[in-house]
Formats: sequence, structure tokens, C-alpha cells
Amino acid sequence: MHEDRLREQMSLLYLPGATQEEPVVEQDWDYATANTKTHTHGFHTYPAMMIPQVARRLIRLYARPHETLLDPFCGSGTSLVEARLAGLNAYGIDLNPLAVLLARVKTTPLPAEHLQAALSQIYERYRQFQSLPEEEKIHRTPRFFNIDYWFAPAIQRDLALLRDAILEIPHPPTREFFLVAFSHTVRECSYTRKGEFKLYRIPLEQQHNHQPDALAVFLAKAEANIVGMTQFASEVKPATWVRVFQADTRQRQPIPDESVDIVVTSPPYGDSHTTVAYGQFSRLSLQWLDLSDDEAKSIDARALGGKDTGDSKRNYQSPSLEEALSQIAPRDKRRARQVRAFYDDFALCLKEITRVCRLGARACFVVGNRTVRGVKIPTDTILVEMAQCFGWRLRDTFERRIPNKRMPLQNSPSNVPGEKGETMQGETIVVLEACR
Repeated sequence: MHEDRLREQMSLLYLPGATQEEPVVEQDWDYATANTKTHTHGFHTYPAMMIPQVARRLIRLYARPHETLLDPFCGSGTSLVEARLAGLNAYGIDLNPLAVLLARVKTTPLPAEHLQAALSQIYERYRQFQSLPEEEKIHRTPRFFNIDYWFAPAIQRDLALLRDAILEIPHPPTREFFLVAFSHTVRECSYTRKGEFKLYRIPLEQQHNHQPDALAVFLAKAEANIVGMTQFASEVKPATWVRVFQADTRQRQPIPDESVDIVVTSPPYGDSHTTVAYGQFSRLSLQWLDLSDDEAKSIDARALGGKDTGDSKRNYQSPSLEEALSQIAPRDKRRARQVRAFYDDFALCLKEITRVCRLGARACFVVGNRTVRGVKIPTDTILVEMAQCFGWRLRDTFERRIPNKRMPLQNSPSNVPGEKGETMQGETIVVLEACR
């Protein structure tokens, strides 16, 4: 099987984008020394991002120009960016409003001179706001849940003025471009511990020395993002399109039946409470972007596995999942139910993915096998077993280590406060083919 893939890789050596710097025939999928921040990929951090080299290589191997790609868990849009650069159209779906904003901005080309002019306007307007009476500055500051816990009063006022200056930009795509840089600034200027996805505050003694210049942070990030956008805009295939939906892949989407040729995605490893907390990572940014407290705080609960599915009727079978659950349940029945709920929800996503994919479509899933209560859950095998129930067959598998995928160093696999475990160090790329 791998020899067949190598021959196919060799045949793709002269496709557009296959460079000496990044040969398609490279044997491993680790990309330990690769630059993962080219084009618009470096606009904003996001948990467990698929690196662009993996998405790019999967597109080269399994897609053809002018086809349509789907990422049903698109996150910040890595595969969508790579789709447009490769000449594909693309759909992206994600529950998280911040992810949808990032994906939309990263896939919308804008001219550098236009962005530079808008940045000058934001700077001048911010300077004008700085001369307002202190009472007016305070009046402009939002009052969302725990704002005083996460931001110093002076930082609150500076961020509020900066946000108001950005919101005066009349062109929506340009305004959203700078809101992404603003979201980065919010995280950098908060009391959150850097390198964490869940919300943890730095110790009190460090807070006294934490005096960032919000404007300087924003300007530096905006300038860097303009450079990335310039590269993307110069290489993107202009006839292509990307449509990003803030939606739930468990439900029917506004995508026509049998209209997708390739799926490239990195789905969640498990429920957000004990794996990657996408909602917690996004909360402060979303609150500053005027999402209600309830919505901002409920993202993880609404994600896959967020609710116990109980004894609901299942439309799939997986002996490997049943075996794992039989080992987890005697140790922790609650955790076993959470694991079951995640895969029940994932099966609903597979049903919708199957509906929109053509016969012969290829689906590339980058998955990790997490551990729950000391039991390693073989998601790669479970995925294949589940997918067979929806008319898919296994085409290829590849293994990769995770040298530069931004993951927490530790997680809470038992969901017991203070009890930590090492996160997974590798992933499996499972490639399926629709054969129903």
C-alpha cells in the first residue's frame, strides 16, 4: 500500500507547488523543522492546529485541481488556505465563532496597500480616542464576566479604544482582518498564562510586572499579518472560493448532496473538557468581540461529546470502541459515558460527511489516540470501523510524530483535579474512500 503511495508521490513531483525545498516524496510526515507560519497560517494561535505541510501534502496526493474540499472541523482554516493555494474550492464548518472568524480572514485575499491605509486610519483614530476624558474612556470599556480578573484597568481602557477604532473601518473583510490582530492582542495583554489553552491566570507577583503596550502589540501583529496576507494574495488562485459556516457538523449543512471530492480535517481528539479546550482558549477574545457571556462560555459544552447521549439508538458499530469502553467502565462509569457520547456525536458527523461526498471521494482524517483512565483508545481503528458502516473503505494510513503541533504538555485524562498525564506524541492519518 505504501509503495503505491510512493509511486503516486513520484508522479506528482512536477505539480505546481512541489518545490525542491519541500519535496513531495519526503518519507516522514513529521515536518519537525518546517516553517508552519507562511502565508496566512501565522495570523493567530489556535489549539491543536493541523500544520500546513500535512494539509498541503494530502491535497497533492488525493485531490485534483478545481475539485471541492470540505473540512468539517476547520478550526482556524489551515486546510482551507491550502485548498485555495492549490486551486480547489472549499467548505469549512466549525462551532467556534473565533475559529470561523480566523478561517474566513485567512482565506480572503486583501491588497497590502489597502490594509496599510486602514492600519494608519486605526492608529490615528486610536490616538484621537486617547485624548478623551477619562470618564468617556471608562464608559467605552465593556463589562463582561470576570473582566477585572483577567485584565488590568488601564489595559481594559486601551483595548476598548483600540477595538472602537477598528470597528470604524467600513469595509467588513478589512475590519475582520484587524479584529484578528486585536484578538491576538487581547490574549497577549491579559493575565492568562502563555502557552496554555485553558484559562489559567499568572500569579499575583507576576501581574505587577505585566504592563504590555496594547497599541504596540497590535501594530506589530497587524504588520506581520499584512506580510503574510501579501504572500497569500500573490499566490492564491483567484477563481477559487471558500465558504465557512459557523455550524454543527452533526446537523445538515447548506452543502449540496454529493458535491465534495475530498475531505481534509483534524477532528477533535475527544470531548473538550478533558482534551483540548477550544472554548476556553477563545473565551476572552469572543467576549471582547461582543459575544454574550453565555455563548462564549458554552462552546465546549456544545462540542462533540459535550452531552451524555445515554442509550440513544446508534447507527454504527465498532468492536474496538466496545472493547475500550469495557475496560474504562469498571474504573469510571462517568468517563466511559463521556467517551461513548463523543463517538456517538462523531458518527452523526460521519453521516453528514457521507451525504455531501461524491462516490469515490477521498476523506483524510488526522487523528490521535488518547488515553482515558489508563486505557488507550484506538481512534484510528474506531474511525475505520465506524466509516465502514456509512459506505467508506480504508485506502491508506500514515503515522506522524507531533514535533510542532501546538498542544498542551499535559492534560487531565482522568478528569480529576490535579491529576495529570502526558498528551499524545503521535497521530495517524487515515485516508478513506467513498465506495457506497
